[in-house]
Amino acid sequence: MINVGFIGAGANTRNAHIPKLLEQKGVVAYGVANRTYKSGEVVAKEFGIENVYNSWEELLDDENIDAVCIGTWPNMHSTLSIRSLEMNKHVLCEARMATNSLEAEQMFEASKNYPNLITQIVPAPHTLPYDNTVKSWIKNEMGSLILFDVKCTTGEFPNYNKPLHWREDRDISGNNIMHMGIFYEAGMRWLGTASNVFAHSDVHIKKRKDESTGEQKEISIPDHLEAIGNMTCGGSYHMTHSTILGGSSPVDIYIYGTE
Repeated sequence: MINVGFIGAGANTRNAHIPKLLEQKGVVAYGVANRTYKSGEVVAKEFGIENVYNSWEELLDDENIDAVCIGTWPNMHSTLSIRSLEMNKHVLCEARMATNSLEAEQMFEASKNYPNLITQIVPAPHTLPYDNTVKSWIKNEMGSLILFDVKCTTGEFPNYNKPLHWREDRDISGNNIMHMGIFYEAGMRWLGTASNVFAHSDVHIKKRKDESTGEQKEISIPDHLEAIGNMTCGGSYHMTHSTILGGSSPVDIYIYGTE
């Protein structure tokens, strides 16, 4: 049996990670540590989890736990992943991997010190049903890449009255920008990495109300971004990511090849 401890139990963890792990043979949802003990109890009751911990430190100290699923905000991912490895636990960490590239590199380097442990970031799921089909088309029919063109928007006009979302809070989300990471991840699966980037971004909605404090908080994470550059495999890419292009189609992805 593999005993899994859950650190952070937000919507993704409750809706996807816990149920899907419980579907696996030989996996036990052994314990949970959430932002408060009370909220941890709610999750434990919902999924029949026996142990609730006062803190993530207490959970990691439990030698009965074999693996940890990290479902906190990104600002804790590096600390929790590295500490979990140090405590001899396998790690499944929610995307976004970290708040910046330095933290991500530290996580990657730490994982090399524990080759006996599985260390995994939750993959971007939105293209998983189609990945093999796309890769087959690229290999057998595309020819040489001309352009990888991605447009991802919410299709919404600017809404200045919404409260601050954690994805807009640099203290929590760091350098992550909208949907850019998960769509670049999909592109990497299909075509490999980019070799360079030129980008321009804007912050049109500059403040929102932080409901945790009741105060207005400045926003520095872009709500519109354009990026262009070259792919390592040859050809170019163009990416548009926006949460303020009212009337725009939500997602368009085109791969143009010579054949």
